[in-house]
Amino acid sequence: MKKISITVLPEFYDRYINETDDLDLSETLESYSVNLIIEDKDKLISLGNKVYETGKWTVKDILQHLIDCERIFCYRALRISRNDKTPLPGFEENEYIPEAKTDRRTIDELIFELDSVRKTVILLFNSFDDEMLLRAGMCSGKNISVLAIGFTIAGHMLHHVNVIKEKYNTLLR
Repeated sequence: MKKISITVLPEFYDRYINETDDLDLSETLESYSVNLIIEDKDKLISLGNKVYETGKWTVKDILQHLIDCERIFCYRALRISRNDKTPLPGFEENEYIPEAKTDRRTIDELIFELDSVRKTVILLFNSFDDEMLLRAGMCSGKNISVLAIGFTIAGHMLHHVNVIKEKYNTLLR
């Protein structure tokens, strides 16, 4: 299914969904994947623990954030696709990062894990039929469909890749 099939564009997540093209979801998840990060891997390694502003995450933190979010969004999509009507809580992303201790990990490890997680995301979403993709549930107080979650995952990756390019890569000049 394509992005145009999303019937309710959930507030907050719309900014990620709107970053994607109107392609089939499977194609979108493949297009906006870790490949966008791998092409700049040497730059990410060179950045090390630099931040463009005090209090901002390192690129390792961003990669871990992407890993965490993809796992959480998959859990949400699975529950909703199985017609689970339980409202699902949000999570505090800023509290996750210090607990992840990314300073002890390498960029290569994080990219490998992110790629592995994305492969499972694609497998999960490919297992959903149209009825499952159109099911909606409550996540973080927002009504969202499984299809919208899939496009959120893709757009979220693209959003953070753009942040790295716009804010972090300037530190290498």
